[in-house]
Amino acid sequence: MVRKAARVLISIYIAWIALSVFVVLPALNIVPAWYLKEHYDRDFSTDITLFNPFNISLEMHNATLLQPDGSDFAALDQATVNLSLATLASEGIVFDRIAIEGLEITLRQDSPGEFNFSDLLATEETSDTADSDLLGVTISELIFTAKRITLIDNAREEPFSTHYDGLDIAVKDLSTIAEDGKPYQINVTAEAGGSLRWEGNVSVPLAQSEGWLAINDLSLAAAWRFARPWLNFDLMDGRLSMEGNYQLSWRDDVAFEIAEGQAQLHSLALVPRDTAALADTSINLNQLDIGDVSVDSGTSAVTIGSISGQGLQVQGWSEGAQVSLADMFITSFPEVEASESAAADEANPWQVTLVQAALADSGIQWRSEYTDPPQMTIAPITASTGNIRWPFAGSSPASLALKVNGIASMQVQADLELASGGANIRYELAALPLTWFNPNLPAALKATITDGQLGVNGSVELEEFAPVRLNLDSQIEQFSGKIANEEEAITRWDSVRLKQLAVDLPKRQASLQQLFIHKYEGRVHIAEDGSINASKIWQEEVGEQAEEIAEELELDKPWDFSVPEILISGSAIDFKDESLPISFRTVIGQVDGQILNISSAPGAAADIDISGSVDGYAPVKLAGNAEPLTSPPNLDLLLTFDGVDLVMMTPYSGTYAGYAIERGLLNLKLQYKLVDGRIEGDNQVLVDQLKLGEKVDSDKAVDLPLELALALLTDINGVIDLQVPVEGDIDDPSFALGGVIANAFLNLITKAVTAPFTLLASLVGSEEDLQRLGYGAGSSELNQAGQVKLDQLAEALRQRPGLTLVVSGAIDPTADAERLQHQILVQELVSEGFDVQAIDRRDPAVVKAVKARYVATYGEPPEDMSLTDQYRQVLKSIPLPADALRNLAIARAAATKDYLVNQQGLPADRAVVEVTQNLGEETAYSGVLMDLAN
Repeated sequence: MVRKAARVLISIYIAWIALSVFVVLPALNIVPAWYLKEHYDRDFSTDITLFNPFNISLEMHNATLLQPDGSDFAALDQATVNLSLATLASEGIVFDRIAIEGLEITLRQDSPGEFNFSDLLATEETSDTADSDLLGVTISELIFTAKRITLIDNAREEPFSTHYDGLDIAVKDLSTIAEDGKPYQINVTAEAGGSLRWEGNVSVPLAQSEGWLAINDLSLAAAWRFARPWLNFDLMDGRLSMEGNYQLSWRDDVAFEIAEGQAQLHSLALVPRDTAALADTSINLNQLDIGDVSVDSGTSAVTIGSISGQGLQVQGWSEGAQVSLADMFITSFPEVEASESAAADEANPWQVTLVQAALADSGIQWRSEYTDPPQMTIAPITASTGNIRWPFAGSSPASLALKVNGIASMQVQADLELASGGANIRYELAALPLTWFNPNLPAALKATITDGQLGVNGSVELEEFAPVRLNLDSQIEQFSGKIANEEEAITRWDSVRLKQLAVDLPKRQASLQQLFIHKYEGRVHIAEDGSINASKIWQEEVGEQAEEIAEELELDKPWDFSVPEILISGSAIDFKDESLPISFRTVIGQVDGQILNISSAPGAAADIDISGSVDGYAPVKLAGNAEPLTSPPNLDLLLTFDGVDLVMMTPYSGTYAGYAIERGLLNLKLQYKLVDGRIEGDNQVLVDQLKLGEKVDSDKAVDLPLELALALLTDINGVIDLQVPVEGDIDDPSFALGGVIANAFLNLITKAVTAPFTLLASLVGSEEDLQRLGYGAGSSELNQAGQVKLDQLAEALRQRPGLTLVVSGAIDPTADAERLQHQILVQELVSEGFDVQAIDRRDPAVVKAVKARYVATYGEPPEDMSLTDQYRQVLKSIPLPADALRNLAIARAAATKDYLVNQQGLPADRAVVEVTQNLGEETAYSGVLMDLAN
């Protein structure tokens, strides 16, 4: 029985061998090629196909499958299938080894949905096996390698192709039965370099996998080429590296987690497709690092630990409404219908958290018609932020620092509430040249900014992404501006400082603690046609535009604002009138003072205290109070001029009185009150030693017997003392304050007297008043104008040898004393280490030193006492030597005689210095008074 069984088994074995050798093996080498040719018209060939009946394995070597047209489709070096005998004792099918090695394949889409392998796909509808049991398969070793996989898409308007090299997949003990995860490893090299490594384990029955995936130095060229038809830029370079651990499950719904993820993008270079149309436009990025990334699909949460950018360089421009970068990133992607998963994402939105982000060593090159120069270099740029969440929640800090053209700098610190649109932004802007913004000035503005730098330090509060509160300190240094086609600046200043400006937009409230103006210089020039230079700045259409803007901004709504203190120092107004037959020009300089308590509060009155000098010697003072913001405005002001040389008024006297002025000194006190639209003025005019000169041909001159009027009005001392009241309703169209004052001034001229001292001037053809010689307050130094006068006087005296000149020094007790005290204070401050420029600017340290002197002398100042008042009190506390003013008067007289004797060669006995006995207020004059004796 045993022998019979053995014979049966041997017969079966021999039959199996014979079947394998004579039937199976030839069929494997013949049938596939015949079948593919017969049914698919494809040529298929191999070197040899082997079947091993002993270990039940199948091997195919050097197989090639062509396209129906004879072109290459696929080729492989070797394919192996080894069925394990363990199948007999196992659940399902067991393979010892399945391997496809050295595959080369080209996958191509020729038209939408039509591929070069579509004919190989089954056309019959397969039954739904989604609910059927999974076929039991176990593969001890699964190997798949490919030399190259080429992907081609010809169905697109612009064909696309790429390839992947060195694909290597290795899986151990892959099973649809065993639940334990089995290891796998995948390696592939992409086009233009870059590699992928994927390893881990997978459990088919449990429908889950976990592992590690890394992409190293992958070129973005293929991805860009794929999207190129829909993009408006070219990728010149760019590489991506990324890695991370993952867990994946697909049993019911797809769920995944990513941990310890990181990515790096470097050497990115983007340029426009049309470099001619979008020249000077590009984006370059040295490196972008993304670290500590975690993703959990179960909780729909993404956390990014850090994003760090290095070396971002942006280049672009704007012309009108066109922005080159915006045009560069125009896309035309085909529309895609929203999927069910997208709808699910909206129902369960993802939560994204960015812990921190930073940008360093970056810059922007930008060209715009809105700046001068048009090319701006913003570099370096550094920025950072953190705690960014999506949907927005919580507070996110942010910072930014940059420099523009190596000159202006800006720093910003912010706390952002992105969910509500709230923010607290703190910023500092330094050394911003205002000339850069000339192109932004309205076309109707016929003026340009010629110099000036802006500095701002402040904060802005936002609510719902709109500013609601602003606070700032600001200064504009070295500003100047001029009218088009003019050479001189219409206005300039050394410094304008705003201290603690606060604006509350919802409440429509604004306050400015202090406005400080230092060395302001303004020009008011009247042209020959009577127009004022300032009126030429704006063209007519600006008025209509301003009304439209006011309506849009609803400027009719009242604002509450206050300016407790406006300080002015070292300023001047240059006034010129060329509409007269004789051009007139004067400078009101050394303007110092304050305006206190400007406010929109009902009944609030501003206190005004401003002083200066005319042409450097005649003091001017404006004092009083005003309610400029009431309707109608109210005011009570006193304007005084002391010691004004009337010779300078010749252009006006010649125009309106018909006579030039050869000599005279003017003191004015102009008191005006405006209450409820009615003005009342009391003009006190005091003219000393006025003498009229030659007649002036003017069609505006009044026809009056001036010589007779002067004789009647001049007292025994040659003084004219007038009271000129002014009264009227400013709302009356027939009322003109300028006309009233002009008539009063003409009356003044007609009541003046002549004096014989003009004779000397006529001898040398001069119209100057040679009797008076002005000196600067506190000074005994002869100026150029004084030298010219003395030159003329010496020549006149040489023509009159019988005359002796009596020279008497004079002083203005108030102005000269204050200036001498100022000089002493400056010397003391210089000895303490301050430089003259710092003292002149009233730097904070100087202010502190002056206040310390006030405290040492008077104690703590009252809270409402201004810095100007403190300074004046400190000056008053400085003692002058008892004979300081008398010595100044003598020094002025001596300097005058010295020039006449030593520079003009006048005999010493013809210029006698006379010591003035009376140096009181009634003879106040900063200069020298000269008389004649025989």
